[in-house]
Amino acid sequence: MKLDKNTIQMITKMPDDHLWKIICALGVSSGIDLSGVRMDKAQLEKVRQALSQMTDADISRATEIIANCKKGEKNDKRW
Repeated sequence: MKLDKNTIQMITKMPDDHLWKIICALGVSSGIDLSGVRMDKAQLEKVRQALSQMTDADISRATEIIANCKKGEKNDKRW
């Protein structure tokens, strides 16, 4: 999935179950197992708020972090 402002906007409008599936899919693709994690409606709304406030620089950084995780590289930069 390519992250850009349009994709982020689309994700924020998804129902809770779809948003959670996207989050889990991103986790799995990065080697993170979220199967034991449960998020309630309030937590998902906070995720939506954070996503909607992302700048182009934030999106670029998130893409970089995900790419590094997929490669299995240690990310030494602070985020």
